[in-house]
Amino acid sequence: MRTVSVNKKLTYLPGAKAKAKPAVPVKNRATRVLLIIAVLYFTILLGSQYWRSVQLQHSLETIHTEIQTVKAQNEAMSKEIERLHSPAYLEQKAREDLGMVRSGELLFYFQNKDKPSPQLP
Repeated sequence: MRTVSVNKKLTYLPGAKAKAKPAVPVKNRATRVLLIIAVLYFTILLGSQYWRSVQLQHSLETIHTEIQTVKAQNEAMSKEIERLHSPAYLEQKAREDLGMVRSGELLFYFQNKDKPSPQLP
């Protein structure tokens, strides 16, 4: 007669489902989820700060360009002011723009007549 021992573990039962043990304990899983959330939060935070610094750098470059343009305009205007205070420049402008003459000078105006167009051969 055959004797079957009761203490032996049954290793295989067709159709029976094996109990799946959780691979990670619940405490560890919660910690990992919190860690992933924290990493994502700080990644997004640092990414937005980096993008803001790029925008500010671009704005700074634009402002520096505008400052250089305004400085050049300021320098040109300062030179124009110096020229306007010059008596020779004032006299030149009065003669050219206003048609003024000194006493004893004669002013001649020439009329531009229609010039004949050149004849084609």
